[in-house]
Amino acid sequence: MMADIQMNRQDVLLHLRQAIRPSAKLLADTRHMNAGDVFMAYAVGHGNALRDGRLHIAKALQLGAACVLYQPSHDQAQNPSWELDIDDERCIAVENLSKEAGWIASEWYGKPSQSLRVIGVTGTNGKTSVTQWLSQTLSKRAAVIGTLGVGFVNALHDVGYTTPDAPRLQTELFNLKQEGADYVALEVSSHALEQGRVNGTHFDCAVFTNLSRDHLDYHGSMAEYGAAKAKLFKDFDLKNIVINIDDAFGRELMMALVHQQSTTIWTYSLGQSALLGLEKFHNRVKSIYFEEFHFTHDAYQCKVVIDGNMYSVNIPVLGEFNLSNALAVIATLLAEGLSISDALTQISLLLPVKGRMEIVKGSKADSPLMLVDYAHTPDALQKVLATLQPIAKLRQGQIYCVFGCGGDRDREKRPMMGRIAQTNADHVFVTSDNPRSEDPLQIMKMIAAGMVAKENEKSQGRSVQMIADRAAAIMSAVRQAKTQDIVLVAGKGHETTQEVDGKRFDFSDQAHLRLVSGGAA
Repeated sequence: MMADIQMNRQDVLLHLRQAIRPSAKLLADTRHMNAGDVFMAYAVGHGNALRDGRLHIAKALQLGAACVLYQPSHDQAQNPSWELDIDDERCIAVENLSKEAGWIASEWYGKPSQSLRVIGVTGTNGKTSVTQWLSQTLSKRAAVIGTLGVGFVNALHDVGYTTPDAPRLQTELFNLKQEGADYVALEVSSHALEQGRVNGTHFDCAVFTNLSRDHLDYHGSMAEYGAAKAKLFKDFDLKNIVINIDDAFGRELMMALVHQQSTTIWTYSLGQSALLGLEKFHNRVKSIYFEEFHFTHDAYQCKVVIDGNMYSVNIPVLGEFNLSNALAVIATLLAEGLSISDALTQISLLLPVKGRMEIVKGSKADSPLMLVDYAHTPDALQKVLATLQPIAKLRQGQIYCVFGCGGDRDREKRPMMGRIAQTNADHVFVTSDNPRSEDPLQIMKMIAAGMVAKENEKSQGRSVQMIADRAAAIMSAVRQAKTQDIVLVAGKGHETTQEVDGKRFDFSDQAHLRLVSGGAA
């Protein structure tokens, strides 16, 4: 027998306010539930990424949920097992709950994003760096929600996803507001946009960094992937937009948005050439680009042009892609009302982001230059290695690259990344990343399939080693490298675990680099 109580969004909110204690949490994960909370049960995703919270309705009721909101099923042929659990007066059906959950949670918590200034950042690469740097530079009470966690910059707690599920996101926004946050820099993933996780969130500004191959196992095509990213700019009432027009999709996105009369668009580029043809939009579009830049021992000395005027600034980052990310931050600071002087001062004080071109220092004087980076896509790996090549040349050294590819994810990128690593590094160590349910050796074989034959490798002075144990691969690379060389460990970045056969084991690339180079883990 099925419960027949059905309500729309407004009726649900009225019911919750009358029947549920004001301090109750709304959530979609029973692992965080306390008696008296409200459980929201709905399905999101598809294929291997399908997550159906309705399978946990019985658990929520057992834990003492004061109310269960669930998305009804209209497929009578399937007769899902969870329908047996909803014969309970606490269960209320809500049509399209997967899309309504964010709106309901936002209303329940008093629309927290409307009293915060939320900056949404989306793109294949750069989301974490940009949001972390925004939280460093926007104000002393700027918080962040993303891959590295939630909170103020030096006090983050993990939420498990780049962008939390819809009710958890509104809960975190409410908590940050209560803790005195004025800004929140939010990483917005393509999954989050496609699944409606950010519904109900008011964004003051949205930033687009770039679009390259990733998550095609979920979206199916680059067109669908791009369309998901574009939702942030088309489906929300934005005051400010910041777009990388060095990126082809970014340029298309800007052209599609330029006629929105109520929105200010900032474009950023590493050089002026990307601005050609955009002069006709000068009343609608503001621009920021580099006239010139060159790397010194620890920073880029730059001349940056902002709305036609040139300024000098030193930016302490490594890599041109991080220079691009820094431009995104400057443009956002200006869009949010900071003066040019204050924005450039803030950008000159940037601190490194964990797992993003992070230098790891060992205790031995003869240790090579060791770096950890989250690069786990072909585009990101290409950019990191391209960044390191001139530095290696300056040091008169070689590049040792340790990397793998995650299991249960896009398989087509594996040989592409193999070829990129072999082409751009002097020595490659193919190893295990997060194999998940797949055989690490099979993943490694797929990576190797993109590499040239051994006899050609030798003729180019390059080497490839296949070492499945990631710790052993890191150790081999560091021990073979000389003082003037560079060791890059790519793919896991900030992560402190490795996922194998459904279990997570402690594993930190940084810790293993320190151990093998004589430092403390």
